Amino acid sequence: MLNIFACITGQHDRSLVALAVLVALLASAAAIGSLRRAIVASDRLRLAWLASAATAYGCGIWATHFIAMLAWLPADGLGYALPRTALSLAVAALGSLAAFTLAVQGRPAGWGTALGGVMLGSAIAAMHFVGMTALRLGDLVAYQVGYIAAAVTIGIATATAALWAVRQRHLIAAVILFVLAICGLHFTAMTGAMLTPPAEAMIATGMSRDLLAVAIAGLAVLVLSLALLSAVLDRHLALRRMAEAGRLRRFADATFEGILFLCDGRVIDANAAICTLLGRDRTELLELPVERLLALPFRPETVPSGHAAEAELLGSGGIRRPVEVLCRRLGDAARRECVLVVRDLTDRREAEQRIRYLAHHDSLTGLPNRRLLQDRLAQAVSIAERTGHGLAVLSLDIDGFRAVNEMLGPTGGDAVLLEVGRRLAACLRDSDTVARLDGDAFAIVQSFGDQPRGAAGLAERILRLVAEPIEQNDQRAIVGVSIGIALFPSDASAPDILLRNADLALGRAKQDGRGVFRFFEPDMDARLRLRSRLEQDLRAAMMRRELRLHYQPLLDTTTLAIEGFEALLRWEHPERGFISPAEFIPVAEECGLIGALGQWVLETACAEAASWLRPWRVAVNLSPAQFHQRHLAGTVRDILNRTGLAPSRLELEITEGILIDDAERALATLRELKALGVRIALDDFGTGYSSLSYLRRFPFDKLKIDASFVQALGDGGEADAIVRAIVALGRSLSLHITAEGVETAEQLRLLRAQSCDEVQGFLLGRPLPATALPAMGAGVPEPAPA
Repeated sequence: MLNIFACITGQHDRSLVALAVLVALLASAAAIGSLRRAIVASDRLRLAWLASAATAYGCGIWATHFIAMLAWLPADGLGYALPRTALSLAVAALGSLAAFTLAVQGRPAGWGTALGGVMLGSAIAAMHFVGMTALRLGDLVAYQVGYIAAAVTIGIATATAALWAVRQRHLIAAVILFVLAICGLHFTAMTGAMLTPPAEAMIATGMSRDLLAVAIAGLAVLVLSLALLSAVLDRHLALRRMAEAGRLRRFADATFEGILFLCDGRVIDANAAICTLLGRDRTELLELPVERLLALPFRPETVPSGHAAEAELLGSGGIRRPVEVLCRRLGDAARRECVLVVRDLTDRREAEQRIRYLAHHDSLTGLPNRRLLQDRLAQAVSIAERTGHGLAVLSLDIDGFRAVNEMLGPTGGDAVLLEVGRRLAACLRDSDTVARLDGDAFAIVQSFGDQPRGAAGLAERILRLVAEPIEQNDQRAIVGVSIGIALFPSDASAPDILLRNADLALGRAKQDGRGVFRFFEPDMDARLRLRSRLEQDLRAAMMRRELRLHYQPLLDTTTLAIEGFEALLRWEHPERGFISPAEFIPVAEECGLIGALGQWVLETACAEAASWLRPWRVAVNLSPAQFHQRHLAGTVRDILNRTGLAPSRLELEITEGILIDDAERALATLRELKALGVRIALDDFGTGYSSLSYLRRFPFDKLKIDASFVQALGDGGEADAIVRAIVALGRSLSLHITAEGVETAEQLRLLRAQSCDEVQGFLLGRPLPATALPAMGAGVPEPAPA
């Protein structure tokens, strides 16, 4: 290093050395400007920019060398061979062109840069030694091999580093390295060059130093011109590119999807949407490697244009966001610029997750649905088979939900279902599963229990908890639950059979009065098939109009004159014959047919009564489901208008159970009915709560004594006192009293003795179809004394 410094300071004219370095600096700057343009230019313009860069740098190499040779004092006064001087210029320019082409277009980029650096360093070295042969020295110059090797190594290393710096856009470093490649190689090589004999003993021949100075000055002017032209063009293109970039940015910022512009894997621009997704400012993104922003399954510069894949966006604060990335290459395959379009998949993933959730859960209660229940039941059965632990399946239906739903409306009904689901879940352990199957039907899988004790205990807890009142919109809803239980493996070993048998046990619980639980028994299957057949036949009977109304007379107790008729539903099955209402009415209530059936009964009874020649009253029973329907009064009014029956001739009978569920709503409904002019009768009085508060609060016109008390009259029991008390109560409240189920003359006599207003029973008249009623209503014969 000291020898090289001594060579520069001791054997060279320092002013000319400074001029040589300045020329190398200008040539390097001009070459870098053109190289930058060549990297981003299209195929058509790239070669022109490469030629411009090669011309500037090649001339710079040549000019720097010969200015430095003019500064070399040992060769002062010597001449130069013109052909070799010109050849050295060609070597510098063409070598630079080849090197720059390799660096810009070589693939992969790292290898292209390395090969370009080797080529450029070799070109500088070749130009140097060809230029040295142009000096009229013949064999009188000697070289030290160590310095020559060091010079070539310096040229190749610094040239390679300079090309890498251009690629990375470290422009100042690139200029310095390009200058070092020229000057470092030249002065290191000159340190190892020695003249023998000294230059003073030689004769200057060939191209004179003055002519060489003119040639160098001309090339220097060319280099300066190229540098100035490159700067002007670079400025112009930069402004145009800025304008285009501004327009592109406005378009890009207007899109909803994120856009990243990359060059060599680094961000050169980004739109507003991607900045928002990343939670970073645009300036923070520039020059960042794309790997810092996206966890990509591919390298953007290696995939074909149009390639798309899912990835993760690496936002600020460690937030990872699922995205879809579309890669679009700019220009041909040799270019390293591309655009990444980033589409946020967060909403889509959440929607997919929601869809998957809804596919296995009930949308109202959030409980598992039938599909998930079947899956968990299958798992529970598999575990029970391996471990021998007990397993129970409970099938549940909410008792009275239909009436509550009609009373509170769909929203209130949903709130009740939600609360029942919450209470069921509160009764379970973590290993158990409760699912809503549909409507008001639920199911529970109880695993790892001591069966049947575990299932019975769970059922008892559920019955107590569900029976507690539910407050909804200032209204109180009271529901119960019926439960059927099937055990593994005693009742079934297959999951679907377990569920079916639990449903059979549930049917038995409903038949036994609801609000209870029942275990599966083998004979339930046969009963269920009979019930299902009955339901199917009932639906068919309603469609084929096989149902009929019969009318049982209501008579004045004293005169036995007909005062009206009670409409009673009858079903004559084509195969089974007469089917009792006590058998098919509960089925209609369970399967949801009772509403349509009750309305048909009401409208048919009113229509037939309107056709009677005498203005007898007609009494129609209202089921709880019918009574709790919204706008019941409006429905009755419409029927009366359609049939033409006077409201005073219609008597609606209800039971005490209707009043218990929701007294306030029942009172409002009864007042609406009374406002129409219809009569209200309380049926089966004495068998329920028989609360005196009901008689005081509700607008009844009649009390009907239940047949069980009437048929016990004269037996010496409590029936006589009960009937006497009901009659006295009715008279004190100005209520009409009717006794049902009169079957003997003695019963009729006792009722007359107790001043009962009205009687009804087989003794006085069996139910008859409308066509068989007395034409003139003259009454029925007086029964013979007992």
